[in-house]
Amino acid sequence: MQITASTIYMVFPLFFSSVGLNKGDSGLLISIGTFAGILSSIAAGLLSNRYGRKKILFIGTLLYTAVFFLFIYAGSGFGVLMVLRFIEGLGFYVMPVMVTTMAADIFPPGDRGKAMGLFSSAGGVGALIGPLISPLLITGSDYTVYFLFSGGFVAVSAIAMFLFVKETLPKEKIEAANNIKRVKIDVPGFLRSVRGLGAIVGVFLIAVLVYRTGLTTIDPFLSLFMRDVLHIQLSETSYIFAARALATIIFSPLAGILVDRSGKKIAILIGIILVVVTLIGYTIPGGFLWLVTLNSLYGITWALNMTAMNTFMADLLSPEMRGFGMGLQSSISQQSSTIGSLFSGFLIDAYGYNFVFYLAAVFCLVALALIQFFVPEPHAHRDAKGKT
Repeated sequence: MQITASTIYMVFPLFFSSVGLNKGDSGLLISIGTFAGILSSIAAGLLSNRYGRKKILFIGTLLYTAVFFLFIYAGSGFGVLMVLRFIEGLGFYVMPVMVTTMAADIFPPGDRGKAMGLFSSAGGVGALIGPLISPLLITGSDYTVYFLFSGGFVAVSAIAMFLFVKETLPKEKIEAANNIKRVKIDVPGFLRSVRGLGAIVGVFLIAVLVYRTGLTTIDPFLSLFMRDVLHIQLSETSYIFAARALATIIFSPLAGILVDRSGKKIAILIGIILVVVTLIGYTIPGGFLWLVTLNSLYGITWALNMTAMNTFMADLLSPEMRGFGMGLQSSISQQSSTIGSLFSGFLIDAYGYNFVFYLAAVFCLVALALIQFFVPEPHAHRDAKGKT
């Protein structure tokens, strides 16, 4: 799935431009997909506690598979593309919730950082292959082969998932949940599971919201920035995006070790500082090698922050609430992506790319301040409360 997902921010803005849409319209289409992710993230987490992780993951993958074929035959009007992006978001954003939840089910707290790092690294492999292949599948403004390849490739992953992935939620928990006559969002139960940390969890989730909003003001438009401002060809753009993925593959296992040994907070802070450096770096004129360097640095930040943030949240939640809790975190992340991409296209048209790079850096610095001053290591805070 990551082979196709890694090309969306690279290819879709170019695809939308090829059918005559401006940056504002492209931003709206990107945001509608992430908005759908808000709904499916929470629903997937909740339903997985009742019906099992594997079944929900498989259904989401099938939905994500189908939408690529619909892109070929459904037309290219704005309304049609909005519906397709919504369906795509519904299907895709089930995956990160279920995979991180299944990893948390399998691995004990002391090894979860390595597990989350392995997930990031596996995603990085897909993110390396996808950008390298996609230019070969696009001919001018014809994206048919790209959509056929993407749909077929995800279909293969769905088959492999059905055959080889095992359920991680114990059978007795599924049976107990199915004895309940109706699906119930146990919000009081979820709040009780995090109340021991008080406002810290809320501040952490706000920091995630601010951080992701900053990144997604610019991330969906990097391919357009490289084409329109730096005049870089799609083939070279693919190598730049692949450099990010390669850095993620290399550093995700290291990030997992850092998280388990040194703590989640230090990894997140280092990652955010590197993000700010990267964003400012984009405003400095440079050629192909400069962009490869910046995107490699961006990949390192992704490895650090995704591993640490997922592990942080998993440590807070009991097994029976883990699916819902990880879904909530993912939905907050997708909400920020919706906000960032919704307005950034209009901001770029009005003020230029550099303005948005600086704006994204400010958002990241606000998130860094919130985590630095208000969010301690979760185990340290629990230990402190236990002594009082």
